[in-house]
Amino acid sequence: MQYTDGYEVEPDSEEFIGTPELPNFALRQTEFDNEHPELEEDRLYDAVPTYVVPEVVKQFVSYFYRHIKDRNVFDIYSMYENTFNKITEKYFKNTPWPPADSIAPFVHNDTLFIILYKELYYRHIYAKLQPTLEQRFESWRNYSDLFNFLLNSPPDLNLELPNQWLWDIIEEFIYQFQAFCQYRSKLKNKSPEELTILKNSPSLWNVTSVINYLHAMITKSNIVQTLEREKQGSESNANESGYANNQVYKMMGYFSLVGLLRIHCLLGDYYLALKVVAPIELNNKGLYTKVTACHISLFYYLGFVYMMLRRYVDAIKSFANILLYINRTKQYHTKSYQYEQMMKKNEQMYGLLAVCISLCPQRVDENVHAILRDKYSDKMQKMQKGDLACFEELFAYACPKFINPASPPYALLLEDPVKYPASNYNQEALRLQTKLFLNEVKQQINIATIRSYLKLYTTIGTKKLSTFLDVDEKTFRTQLLCYKHKTKGLAWAGGAPLNGEVTSYSDVDFYVDKDMVHINDSKVARRYSEFFIRHTDKLLNLVMDEK
Repeated sequence: MQYTDGYEVEPDSEEFIGTPELPNFALRQTEFDNEHPELEEDRLYDAVPTYVVPEVVKQFVSYFYRHIKDRNVFDIYSMYENTFNKITEKYFKNTPWPPADSIAPFVHNDTLFIILYKELYYRHIYAKLQPTLEQRFESWRNYSDLFNFLLNSPPDLNLELPNQWLWDIIEEFIYQFQAFCQYRSKLKNKSPEELTILKNSPSLWNVTSVINYLHAMITKSNIVQTLEREKQGSESNANESGYANNQVYKMMGYFSLVGLLRIHCLLGDYYLALKVVAPIELNNKGLYTKVTACHISLFYYLGFVYMMLRRYVDAIKSFANILLYINRTKQYHTKSYQYEQMMKKNEQMYGLLAVCISLCPQRVDENVHAILRDKYSDKMQKMQKGDLACFEELFAYACPKFINPASPPYALLLEDPVKYPASNYNQEALRLQTKLFLNEVKQQINIATIRSYLKLYTTIGTKKLSTFLDVDEKTFRTQLLCYKHKTKGLAWAGGAPLNGEVTSYSDVDFYVDKDMVHINDSKVARRYSEFFIRHTDKLLNLVMDEK
């Protein structure tokens, strides 16, 4: 097989990595490999006094650089999504990629390419290895360079990247910020030198700087105005900034909106989390559908925020819709390097859906309900009986990893380590959010029991009902008021995610007249259409299989 650069590679050789989308890219057995066949992967670069870049990496960065310069988005995506991960698995599974300085000569010291390469370099370290404090700081500086480059470049910037990579940049940026907040809160076993470095570096991975970069991308891209214009169906404005017409800026701005939803959720500011995604139309197929990971992340955090705001109907709809989508499309993502992460979010959302339905019984798609019943039927029965330990277990498993944006008191720890002993604070935010959630659960712990009794009667005396619950009549009346209050809330009916109409989401309505409770059981009509559609599909599949 001949290639334009004169390399000759046999497809069946061990060094060949198949990339059907890239017919001009292949990897040959290098002279470096032939000279050191006995070296283990994790000792690949320790055998020489200076860093030697393997031939396979030279070829990869050369082709990658060429495609980025030529704006070949399809080829960039193939090398980013497939080739980079294949080379990683083969050569750098337990070691970092070559440092940026060593590959710079092969890409003419191109500033932008080196920044993009470093983004992949540090992301690999976070994913496969344990980053050092210096690497955490260097990664922050690289992201700062990337955002500053984009924010200070003209609107006709000669750059085009796949949407998947643009989303991964925003997602990884937030993940590394989250990881640093967790890291700096683990004070045990940290040396005085590390504490001093952290104390003297308050601006690195600062929450204000992280949020400011995302807001700056939103402002620079004019994405809010663009989305408003698209909602109204109007044409592009001639006076509109040129950045709005640049695909890189448009998608970075859009993904920054979703990124801010995640950050505010991690900080526990649920109102602001919903407010920042107000420009995104959730009832239509928006730009978030272009990247599956973005689609899943948006609805995971959206559903979680609704749950914490006690808008259980909206939370159930968010989780049920995205879980149905994952169930229908997961077979197309099995080869993606993000498949495991996608399945983890899938499992977490089933856990949160089980919590929401236990607190607020609602009908969901039968396929989703069947899977939910298989996974969590036992736990849901326990939660409906008021088992707080089960609520806490599922919440801790499925919730985001909350962060504390404030730095620990390094000065006090360094000044008097005996009086202020080092301890780990990384779980404090989680414990606080868990406590708030369980307080809400405790307030409505008897609702399921009251509901089960109310469904048995059309009229019943308050005294008789109170005896069923083993409480006095006065306490029972208070619980009835609690039932009315907790089964009413905002439900989204269109517009911004914060919007909603006050509605009752209980299937049992009642009123109290003196000492009598009058119940109106509003039965939910069964939807037979789903049953017939599902079985019609099964019949068609059987017919096709026979043919």
